[in-house]
Amino acid sequence: MVNQFENRISGDSPFKPEFEQYVSSHPGRGSLKVQVSAANRSFPVKNVFVEVAVDEGGMRYSLYRDVTDESGIVNEIVLPTCSGSDNNTPATAGRDEAVYLVSVFHPAFEEVVDYPVTVQDRTETILPVALEPLSGDKEDGAWQ
Repeated sequence: MVNQFENRISGDSPFKPEFEQYVSSHPGRGSLKVQVSAANRSFPVKNVFVEVAVDEGGMRYSLYRDVTDESGIVNEIVLPTCSGSDNNTPATAGRDEAVYLVSVFHPAFEEVVDYPVTVQDRTETILPVALEPLSGDKEDGAWQ
C-alpha cells in the first residue's frame, strides 16, 4: 500500500527554523481533518477560523491556520508525528505521541481554545467540533 501522505511532503520543511528540532524528532506524517457544526451537529458552519498549534519546550508554535469551507471542514492538514515503527511494541506504545492544540473561532459562537488532539503516523484523524451559539438565538443567520 502506498503511503498517501508521502505525496504531500516535500524535502523542505514549512516550519520555522526554531521548530526544526521538533520536526526532526517527529519524522512521520499524519493528517488532521476538522469538521465544525452547530445545533447538535445538524448544521455545518462555514468561515470558522481554525488554528493548529503545538506546545514544545514551553513555547506555543502556531503551525496551521485556515477557515472552514461550505461543509464546515478544513481538510488534509499534514502534521509531523512519531514514526509508526517507533510505537509498534508494548514497551514503546504511546511514547512521544504528537499532541496538537486546535482552536476554533467564529464571532457568533463560543470559541474553543487549545483542544488537544493526538495525530498518529499515516493516519487521518477527524476532529468533530460542535459549536454553541453565543446568544442562543438561532435566527441570527450565523449558520449560513
